Amino acid sequence: MNAHDVVVAVTLPSIDDLIEESELSNSSGRHREGAAQAEKALVRPGLTARQQAHARQLLSLHRLRLGDFEACVSQGLLALEYFTAHGDFLRQSRVHCTLALAFADTALHETALQHVLGALSAARESGDPVAEFWALSRSSMVHGAMGDATRDIELGRRALALAQTLDDPESAFVGLNNLGDSFLQIARGQHAQGLDATAALEEALVLVRESVAVAAAQGHYFYETIARTNLVSVLIGLEQHGEAREQGWLAKALAKAHGFRNLEVDIDAQLADVVRAEGRLEEATTMMTSQLTNHDVEDDPALLTRLHKALFEMHKERGRFEQALLHHEELHALALRSTVQTAGLQSQMLINTIEIEQAHHEAERSQLEVQMERLRAEEMDLQAHTDSLTRLPNRRALDRQLPPMMGRAHDSVKPLCAAMIDFDHFKRVNDVHGHAKGDEVLTVMATMLRAVTRDTDLAVRVGGEEFLLVFGDTTLEGAAVVCERLLASVRSYPWDTLAPGLTCTVSAGLAELEPSESVSAWLARADAALYAAKHGGRDQVSRGEVAAS
Repeated sequence: MNAHDVVVAVTLPSIDDLIEESELSNSSGRHREGAAQAEKALVRPGLTARQQAHARQLLSLHRLRLGDFEACVSQGLLALEYFTAHGDFLRQSRVHCTLALAFADTALHETALQHVLGALSAARESGDPVAEFWALSRSSMVHGAMGDATRDIELGRRALALAQTLDDPESAFVGLNNLGDSFLQIARGQHAQGLDATAALEEALVLVRESVAVAAAQGHYFYETIARTNLVSVLIGLEQHGEAREQGWLAKALAKAHGFRNLEVDIDAQLADVVRAEGRLEEATTMMTSQLTNHDVEDDPALLTRLHKALFEMHKERGRFEQALLHHEELHALALRSTVQTAGLQSQMLINTIEIEQAHHEAERSQLEVQMERLRAEEMDLQAHTDSLTRLPNRRALDRQLPPMMGRAHDSVKPLCAAMIDFDHFKRVNDVHGHAKGDEVLTVMATMLRAVTRDTDLAVRVGGEEFLLVFGDTTLEGAAVVCERLLASVRSYPWDTLAPGLTCTVSAGLAELEPSESVSAWLARADAALYAAKHGGRDQVSRGEVAAS
């Protein structure tokens, strides 16, 4: 056998495996890899609707982390539609959290607030305190992005307090780190205004140190790297340059060892910031200028802006105005590009939102139209099988409903009785009082028949003034008792309230269904019994003869 004859079996990961791998990639910050895994799951044959929604949820989160907000929103809204339709509050809350950050990062704050409120509501509906923690944490971040520092800190403290009651290491870390980052952002704002930021930085320092310790204890290298980068920023602000440099190198070593390339690039900029803060402007300038040649930096507009701003300030301070002007122009171009991109992105995200909502409404409308058609068909069927005057079933309904009743009676070996009922001298009612009053009499009679029948019985207007009652699971004696009660009701009814001098009575003929008897023979016996009641003096119940064997 040569090498060409060997068939190597390659086992592809299942859809669930790809989704699980995408989850793990998110936990370790490998968002490009996680997005690819979610996208592979979405194109696999046999993908269920739930798997599709789960993969979209993860893809939305990965796209958020990669800065692709449009894709984040489009995938997230589609996932949210499924989870909402299926009452999955836990996943609804998670998707709302992702969408809230996407809209906040593109300055669509009102929409972001709607999603954090949705996240919090769904989390509470789910009864999952971890989901509630994430909703509070994301709400804090959205308010921070809006510049509402007071609400940012308040929600961050609530999130941290909740995290401390949970047996969830991730929540413990995120609660500390995010609140620390909130204080760091407040300190930066104060510094930009020329205010003393020491108090905010010291608050941040305590929280971020603890988040580093928590991440290290968990062995979560991605979280530890993030926390150490925050710690470097806080230490620079507090002018603790020696420790800031030490923490920067520790963070860079972690990022390099575990492939966190984006974080590694950001840490290089932080190390240059440390050098600048120490007053070594030439060295810092060289470091930052070198970073601008790094292709990875080109994909990070925020970092580019930081570098050009720092270089502009340092060249200006050194009197190198031509170089300073070049970086200022780059800053202007970046700001303009960012403004245009953000405006376009905002428009596209809102358009995507509207299109998805419109598609959802169209689907709902189609469902309503189907339901309306079904209701119309049912209404038409009801009309075809209902007597228009009395609203009782008609002969057509009798033809459809009687055979199943007979079948059930035969299968369960239970009695079935028929009662033919006819008004006595009804022609006289029409002749003396008019056909309109005759119709009123028939309507009253229909009400009386409904009163004496059960759900298992059938009351039908056969035609004219004649009616048929079919009693399920009822013997001849039982049916006779019901009919006697009916006759007494008709006899005692105050008919003169319909027309002065009006009186009415009815006669009834009974027959019990015999084994193997046909419908026509059975009803003919009931009709013969009615004829006997009429000839016996009317206003009475007559029992039909037993069918001949």
